[in-house]
Amino acid sequence: MRAARACACVLLLAAGCARERAEAPPARPVALPVTVLADTGRAPSVPARVPPEARVWLASVTPARAPAPSPEVPAPEPDSLPPGGDEGPVLQVDPGLKPPVLRTPGSLLLPAGHAGGRVELDVHVDETGAVDEVAWATGSADTALVGAARRCALGMRFYPALRGGRPVAVWCRQRFDLKGGTP
Repeated sequence: MRAARACACVLLLAAGCARERAEAPPARPVALPVTVLADTGRAPSVPARVPPEARVWLASVTPARAPAPSPEVPAPEPDSLPPGGDEGPVLQVDPGLKPPVLRTPGSLLLPAGHAGGRVELDVHVDETGAVDEVAWATGSADTALVGAARRCALGMRFYPALRGGRPVAVWCRQRFDLKGGTP
């Protein structure tokens, strides 16, 4: 009896496999909106997954690394961010140089148990847009905060800087405002 049922099942499966399947109609083309930003001086906004207590932006862009700043006495940091302070400092760019544009943000993981602080790094963006060198410039000298900012900067990818339409390597001053102590 079992053999007869098994044989019937095999025959039904074989009969079902021999049928032809109806093909789906070809997909119709769909018009997609396109925004052209090349050579307009505008850049698309890039969403970044950064904790709300951390802020990062470019502080300056130059073809050569800036000289090391002289030591300064840091001003006390406010307990909270001032309202509307998301703009950051004005970007200083050499004439004739189009600065790199962030393509892929890095992951900023704040070290646990730290009160936060500000770290500025000199970041070297090569001709391909990769960050290949990072050096501490100013701000907090806390090795945990500097390490977190450094790992974030090394994970960033940019559209390269342009001079005369050709990609060039540049040094950028990248500022990291790290607030809070837990990610």
